[in-house]
Amino acid sequence: MPVVNYTNHHNTVLAEFVASHSSPNSEIYDLCFSTFQGVLGQPGLDATENCFVLERAGVVTGVALVFREFAISRSVIEVMTDPEQAGSFDELELVQCAVARAEAEGLGVAHICVLPESGRGGLLEQVGFSQVRTYLDMLWDQDELPDLELPQGYSVRSFRSRDTPLLTRVQNDAFTGSWGFSPNTEEQIEYRTQMPNTSKSGILFLFEGDRPAGHCWTVMVPAENGVRGVIGMIGVVPEYRGKGVSRHILHAGMKYLRSTGLSEIGLEVDGNNEPAVGLYKSTGFKTMGERHWFERVLPGT
Repeated sequence: MPVVNYTNHHNTVLAEFVASHSSPNSEIYDLCFSTFQGVLGQPGLDATENCFVLERAGVVTGVALVFREFAISRSVIEVMTDPEQAGSFDELELVQCAVARAEAEGLGVAHICVLPESGRGGLLEQVGFSQVRTYLDMLWDQDELPDLELPQGYSVRSFRSRDTPLLTRVQNDAFTGSWGFSPNTEEQIEYRTQMPNTSKSGILFLFEGDRPAGHCWTVMVPAENGVRGVIGMIGVVPEYRGKGVSRHILHAGMKYLRSTGLSEIGLEVDGNNEPAVGLYKSTGFKTMGERHWFERVLPGT
């Protein structure tokens, strides 16, 4: 059986596998390596139970992670394999092991996100998944970011050392009820602010007076030309929706990323979220591709 459970001796070899497959640019290998090691150590994952390794003769050719979200009875399964494994029996076995783990936890659904060009969608349909959502990959690469003046009484500031409870509250308030969002704990948020692909200076709050209106969380990801800045999350708390503040939160995140010297800014957005898609397009983002979310309803739901 080529699929085995993660053990501590896999830590380095798995991080090397993921880093080498994340980008052709060797200059950002260390970022990919350390970020994946951070993923393995995050609160609630328990890699020895929820990480599966595809290997033959000691050579790693794939990995699957099962992220359990008990608050919404969902598991998110992330899969990475060598290109030649796409659609293979071994890859199918890797997916089935991850799904079985989610079932054993009594979770209601399993979700997997794939790129259409990977060909993995057909494999997922073979084991009971169906596509339920399309996300858009969008990119901004203009020469200049136009100025945008904040409304009177509003201000922007970055994350501070004691802001974990605030960030947790704002993020949960902004996204609870959104498709696929599971409320975060303070422990999870604190850990993520220390990930190698995150700078606390790039986590920004928008305030009206002393009241938080929303936030923007930026990260760095590998790209063909090096590192790309990404708007990871933009959240507006319920009482500020419909007031146009999301444009200012987005601008604050973009301004920060530009200040670090990054010329390209990316983001993902639910294709069903027409207001958000319209905002990004009006800011100069262009759709570069899609990501397809597949769902399988698990027994007992």
